[in-house]
Amino acid sequence: MDVTAKTKDGKEVFSDRKIYMLECSDSRGFEAPSDVMKYGAQVKMGYIVESTFMPLQTKVEKYEIKFPYEDVEEGGKKVRKIKAKEMDIDIVLRWQNDPDPNTVGKDSYILFQTTKNVKIR
Repeated sequence: MDVTAKTKDGKEVFSDRKIYMLECSDSRGFEAPSDVMKYGAQVKMGYIVESTFMPLQTKVEKYEIKFPYEDVEEGGKKVRKIKAKEMDIDIVLRWQNDPDPNTVGKDSYILFQTTKNVKIR
């Protein structure tokens, strides 16, 4: 999942990429190469971390994206002025077949894509 926030003039103020997949251990040694099994199959299951998309479940991700600002001094006080009061946030969720990113159509397929406009009033 790629999340990118840009101001109206095209300046990128935030970018993040998350990969959802299984993370597991083969319960072998950490020295490479290691062919010695340290734990049995019943213990291996404890090492799996679930970070995938599950059917019929909603996954919620929260991001704190700050609007670009600068601190200026006015009348002897520090004042925070917001440089841009509007941002476009692009969200792209893709299925990656190979570890070669940014080749959409060949080994990466877009599942969901949207752009949200966020304003300060």
